[in-house]
Amino acid sequence: MPTDPTPPQENLFGLRRGELQDIGGLIPWLGHQDGVLTVEGTPFHQLWDSEDPWLVYLPGRARDNARSLRDAFARHFDVSLHFPLKSCYVPAIADALRADGHGVEVMSSLEWRLARRLGFAPEQVVANSPARTVGHRRELVAAGAGLIGVDSIEELERVEHEARSQGRVANIALRVNTLDEPGAFFTAGSKLGADLDGAAELVERALSSPSCSVTALHAHQLRHCTDAGIFHRMVRGLAELALHSAPPNRPFPVLNLGGGLESRFLLERAGSTAHDFADAARDALDILATPPSLVLEPGRYTVGDAAIGFSNVIGKKVNSKETWLISDLSSNILIPLPDLAYHPVPLRLSPDTAWERAHVGDATCAPSHLCRSAQLPVTVEQDGLAVLNCGAYTSVYAELWAFPLPHIGVYENGRLREVFGPAQESVMFDALYGAASGPAARPELP
Repeated sequence: MPTDPTPPQENLFGLRRGELQDIGGLIPWLGHQDGVLTVEGTPFHQLWDSEDPWLVYLPGRARDNARSLRDAFARHFDVSLHFPLKSCYVPAIADALRADGHGVEVMSSLEWRLARRLGFAPEQVVANSPARTVGHRRELVAAGAGLIGVDSIEELERVEHEARSQGRVANIALRVNTLDEPGAFFTAGSKLGADLDGAAELVERALSSPSCSVTALHAHQLRHCTDAGIFHRMVRGLAELALHSAPPNRPFPVLNLGGGLESRFLLERAGSTAHDFADAARDALDILATPPSLVLEPGRYTVGDAAIGFSNVIGKKVNSKETWLISDLSSNILIPLPDLAYHPVPLRLSPDTAWERAHVGDATCAPSHLCRSAQLPVTVEQDGLAVLNCGAYTSVYAELWAFPLPHIGVYENGRLREVFGPAQESVMFDALYGAASGPAARPELP
């Protein structure tokens, strides 16, 4: 971890030259040996042939990240992690986390069924959503999902109806919004959660239901969070609601603190650790006579830095003194958002090479960027780039648009395995847009 904490807004720009030259100090599975970038000790050129772009997932890093958070919170609480499946559907990632004893969080019938196919038992599943189809509600209640999230009286009534019709009692978690301040992912009036002015009514109504068991209270209002202070305030608000709304001698057994933490390497780059957040939770919950069990839903923290991209630089331009490097790892998989950067790393380092500052973008006709103001050796135009912070919410948002998608692979136990390539993309493309039109097709030119 860097010795000098980085202000969180700097995570939106390229890494410092010194960080790139000692990349293993920031991300332990990366390094440069004799000037060549290595991934888990393997030279990059054994993973990438420099032709098409690739996105490579690292299940071992995802497992290590989840363990670091679980171990930090386990110093104070009985805690379980439920990986948000929406952040990454790659089976090898989910398999590694399930094998390490973690559960899963889903938001739809599609994700529920995927989680079940991946081997998660119903009781290992936390199901969150502001509303559901009748069929999804029915399958959650029938299977006995571990926690069914409810964040309105309207959804509570629908879950009650389903549970009553099946003669079952549904285990529910009531999602409430305890933050209304700058820096929260969302504030009062959102479609998500019950704001505090209505939360007490929701809790009271749910506690009186014979068809629902209020197992947990749930708060999740953070995004890219590196500040344990705002996390403390969110959890303290949840503790106060739990203290004042629980029946006498019947405290809520579980509090779900959600997710929203930044990718691990960026959180640590900003000067925080998982221990800081665990200690903040301990302090925030000290008003409760009985420590609750905790549920955590870390998506970006778990898998954000558990992948690496490989990209060619297919162009360079200077415009009004601003230098741009154009990457063939495109925004059809690296979604362009104003609060997100995909940090480039040089594949080769030489002490004799000059450096320059450039923005990195793709070749789409949109004024977007992958990373702003990145310090890089001038040789990346020939060598190509590695790309970081690309494990979460990337392949799940992939679009068949503009340019071919990258190959997607899994690197585990010293072996690279391709799970998606041009043939699979062509099947998808042809099904949507017409036969022989996908990237694997090679029509004859006139």
